Amino acid sequence: MNYIIGMDVGTTATKGVLYDENGKDIFSARYGYPLIQEEVNQAEEDPQLIFDAVQNTIFKLAQKVKGQIAAISWSSQMHSLIGLGRNNELLTNSITWADNRCAKVVEKAKKSGLARKIYEKTGMPMHPMAPIYKLMWLKNERPELFNHAEKWCGIKEYLIWRLTGKLITDTTMAAGIGMLNLKTLDWDQELLELLEIDQNKLPKIVKPTQVIAAVYPEYVQKLGISTDTKIILGASDGYLSTIGVNAIDSDHFALNVGTSGAVRTIVAQPKIDQNASYFCYPVDKQHYLLGGPINNGGIVFNWARQTLFDANEIPQDFLDVAQTAPAGSRNLIFLPYLGGERAPIWDANARGSFVGLTRMHQKPEMARAVIEGIIFNLYDAAFSLIKNTKKPVAINATGGFLKSDFVRQLCANIFNIPIVTMKEEQSGTLAAMFLARQALGWSKKLDEIVQFAQEDKVYFPNEKEAAVYQKLFPLYCEIRNDLAASYRKISR
Repeated sequence: MNYIIGMDVGTTATKGVLYDENGKDIFSARYGYPLIQEEVNQAEEDPQLIFDAVQNTIFKLAQKVKGQIAAISWSSQMHSLIGLGRNNELLTNSITWADNRCAKVVEKAKKSGLARKIYEKTGMPMHPMAPIYKLMWLKNERPELFNHAEKWCGIKEYLIWRLTGKLITDTTMAAGIGMLNLKTLDWDQELLELLEIDQNKLPKIVKPTQVIAAVYPEYVQKLGISTDTKIILGASDGYLSTIGVNAIDSDHFALNVGTSGAVRTIVAQPKIDQNASYFCYPVDKQHYLLGGPINNGGIVFNWARQTLFDANEIPQDFLDVAQTAPAGSRNLIFLPYLGGERAPIWDANARGSFVGLTRMHQKPEMARAVIEGIIFNLYDAAFSLIKNTKKPVAINATGGFLKSDFVRQLCANIFNIPIVTMKEEQSGTLAAMFLARQALGWSKKLDEIVQFAQEDKVYFPNEKEAAVYQKLFPLYCEIRNDLAASYRKISR
């Protein structure tokens, strides 16, 4: 039998899933690595440690094969930046999306109008996550390193180069750099000139189903694969997590909430938001990924559990207590911006808060308000998408934060849209597997992914509770806007 390995290179770990030729998952493996945070706002990773994790993952999966691994396909974190020297030696670590050291560069670009121009040209929000701002920062702060670099790439490109010697990228990953022109789907010449970067210093852009060169012989043996195993370029985790839940058109949104979260949809034409509240990343000239990533998902839930509850109480205890409070938590509103925020406010200085506390509010109301606040924030990110596209028929959802029936129902009530959960939780690796199937000729059209991304349960809005949240949401937005001016002062 033939097999496919779907790889997902995340911010804190690499996961791999082994699928048989029928698309059934057989075995999974995971290896983690640390974030490097030696100074304020730094968030880097060691590319060699990630490459080691990739090798270990593939080797472990290859040991479970009774046949041949036909292909390895990739899903990857977006917005990473790696500088390479003359002989492709590492000049930098992988500077991740979470690195905020270029925040002042972004603020300056906002004031000059450059950030708005970049958004309109590329669909990249005005935020330090974008590698284009990291490159500006390096150019200003570390000119010797910037000028010494012969190549700039992301982590997926680096890993595939290590295995094959080919430094190329796909459209969805290129979109996450902030220099891919929405109209031409090529590197934007004006932005390249602004940065004084030759196009040859960036990877060549090809489609996600591209079959790469053969794996170097030394790695064939180390990984336990065959010389015939094909490396499929793959795509960004944002795009693959969307199609991996069968959200392949504007009738469906994809919602994924783990430690962080995102809400996304796919449309046929690029759509830019007047307030630049969401990203617009091209896949090809017929598909554009719109979405809002958030920092504050399950990580805020865990903070609240550890802060409001005793150390020996588990997440289910928190959920059980939260369910005893009424919808709306007796008008207690929680803004969940504990780690700054990306969509929809794009403010790295944002801070969290409870608003409306009185003596009548106890642990149940505070617990429920936290969960409602996380979901309000997700709905806030989705609201801009709905305004610029249309209200979806359903939202297809995955992620650890959404394991509970209570939380799923809350999502349906706050969004006032049916929430559909999926049987397969690993939507990124599943979609990477599907791209490999297309590359191998086993699947043809994108809509065939429904054979593998199958629905599990549907949660319909409760009309009474949905009405409560429709009244509270404008107040949530009003408070968010009123506090915005204070965030920078507090952060200082």
